Amino acid sequence: MGSHYQTIVDLDATPEEAEALGARVAAWLVEEGIAVAGEGFSHHDQSVLTPGPRWSCVTDERRRLSTDGLAIVTGRTVFFGSMSTGGSPVCPRCAEVASGEGERSSFSEAMDTWYATGEAAVRCPACRRTVSLPAWEWENDCFAFAYLGVEHWNGPPLRPEFVSGVARVLGHRTRLLVGKT
Repeated sequence: MGSHYQTIVDLDATPEEAEALGARVAAWLVEEGIAVAGEGFSHHDQSVLTPGPRWSCVTDERRRLSTDGLAIVTGRTVFFGSMSTGGSPVCPRCAEVASGEGERSSFSEAMDTWYATGEAAVRCPACRRTVSLPAWEWENDCFAFAYLGVEHWNGPPLRPEFVSGVARVLGHRTRLLVGKT
């Protein structure tokens, strides 16, 4: 079975601004009546907001479950999309896909380094430029390396208007990751 999740990841938030931006999103959600600050379930010990009177702005689901809500995740995080769809890294400089066995090893090491230190870079095998790990794109949006995400667990798809609303509030580029654990 497993858990289904969707995460709106802020690709540009710095470690220093992630908590303030997360608080801005939470305040917007409460002001709009979309969510209320809650003591419901939690994932990763993060801020959890439960459904408010305008929860229908988030999904098309009419019913509310005790597990509904949004978690504001801050701090250095490797956000995962669906691992079953695969997804090779794509160089943001030349748009070439890095899918060889040697590249996988380089990215695996870079992921570990980034998670431990917050900094890692990988050299593109096609254009030979060294690119910061968080700058790489991923086929099928299977990864994002960031400091802020808005997670929704075990619910129907997020409404596109909600996703774009969160991006507007953040004022940054975002990526929607969808997956299952």
